Amino acid sequence: MTNKKIRRAAVAGSWYTDNKAALQREIRGYLAQGSFVSTSGPVRALIAPHAGYAYAGRCAGMSYRQLEGRTIERVFLLGPSHNIPVQGVAVADVDAFETPLGLVPVDTNMVGTLLKNKLVHDDPAAHRPEWSIEIELPFLQTVLPSFSLVPLIIGDLSAPQAADFGATLKALMGSNDILVASTDFTHYGERFGYMPFGRDAKEALTKLDMGAVDLIMKKDIPGIYKYAAKTGITWDGVMVTAVMLGALAEGAEGKLLLYYKSGDAENDYGTSVSYVSLSFCGGNAASSAAQAVTKQPEAAQGLTKEEKATLLKLARETLVAHVNGKALPKLGNYPLTQRLKEKAGAFVTLHARGNLRGCIGYIEGIKPLAETVQENACNAATGDPRFSRVRPAELDGIDIEISVMSPLVKAKSYKDVIAGTHGVVLKKGWHQGVFLPQVATETGWDRDTFLSHLSADKAGLGPEDYKTADLYLFTADVFGGKEH
Repeated sequence: MTNKKIRRAAVAGSWYTDNKAALQREIRGYLAQGSFVSTSGPVRALIAPHAGYAYAGRCAGMSYRQLEGRTIERVFLLGPSHNIPVQGVAVADVDAFETPLGLVPVDTNMVGTLLKNKLVHDDPAAHRPEWSIEIELPFLQTVLPSFSLVPLIIGDLSAPQAADFGATLKALMGSNDILVASTDFTHYGERFGYMPFGRDAKEALTKLDMGAVDLIMKKDIPGIYKYAAKTGITWDGVMVTAVMLGALAEGAEGKLLLYYKSGDAENDYGTSVSYVSLSFCGGNAASSAAQAVTKQPEAAQGLTKEEKATLLKLARETLVAHVNGKALPKLGNYPLTQRLKEKAGAFVTLHARGNLRGCIGYIEGIKPLAETVQENACNAATGDPRFSRVRPAELDGIDIEISVMSPLVKAKSYKDVIAGTHGVVLKKGWHQGVFLPQVATETGWDRDTFLSHLSADKAGLGPEDYKTADLYLFTADVFGGKEH
């Protein structure tokens, strides 16, 4: 990992031992105390605590015991922020996370994909001191022979935002991926500023925690938010858990594996934190349509930085020549790789001072990609009927964005659409309209608003006609901007 960016261990030596051999023995001991719980299907998601191992290690061991013997390719690890206020979702632009057991590689491609979501931003400062992600890693390193990590700090999200972002994760997860929600439950005592109970704190805490667990089992995201507001429960994973629930298939079933409170050790609840081990099993990582979309666009998402730079240079030089009435540059003058010579759908979008100035493209691959980009650079400048022709005086202020499309997949239902992840082609009779994935991201529209505008504004139908229309889903590799 020479010259790689590493997120160094922040709490090794305090929250858990920084001695590798001792840490390995301790982790194996906690795993041995756990037991494998038979389920109707593979584990898709886990809840595990993130307190110091002396307190929460046994509960964490029960969670991760369920993964022993599994082949997991990637772990989406969600945790709250305890140090820095976070709006939305924070990722870290690093190549690996460090623990005393070694380096855990980050799936940087997936992080890059998630950064296209309007809720996600790069915030290494939030990750640097945060233990909710780090403290889960030694358990994962022990039970899984190899895996890549997608570390996500979940900050302030509304219930609809949490559900939508969970749905985005669901569409991106593969059959050998798993999601872990890192959360402790009720923090009780003067130290935490939460002391609503008297002598019966033990029973009251159990009732409070189990009320939250019951809502988790029901996958009731709005109910969780209402419960937290009503009770004031000092549960640091309300939004973390809500995102996890949004990523589950409808058929997934929850199972409570272990619950205890730190106060149980000495029957003293003056200061106590509750820990929960819980799994969700069965169901698929995503709907059939979403799975098909995320499996097929490998070609669309496989462009190298050099290939993207070539297409942007081609589009820019074509735009300048076309608007000035000069001969277009010859494709043979550009370093066209085999990928750029293959047929692919693509759109070219022009912006002027942040406002749309033209957008034209081919939905499907009818021509080689480089030729498609060149033609639609011209079309976007002078062939979009919504705008006047781009004038030479405007060229310096025009930004170019290219969207390379995946193959289309027909959706079984409009509910398969993930706003911000899927572009959609809507067809009904002779009516047709298309929205690129970034339309929802740029406008902040949810799924139904996105589809309603597509139906009414683009296809010329009623705002509710998308529910009975044929919908074809695609993803897009979107790149460009002022830096190019």
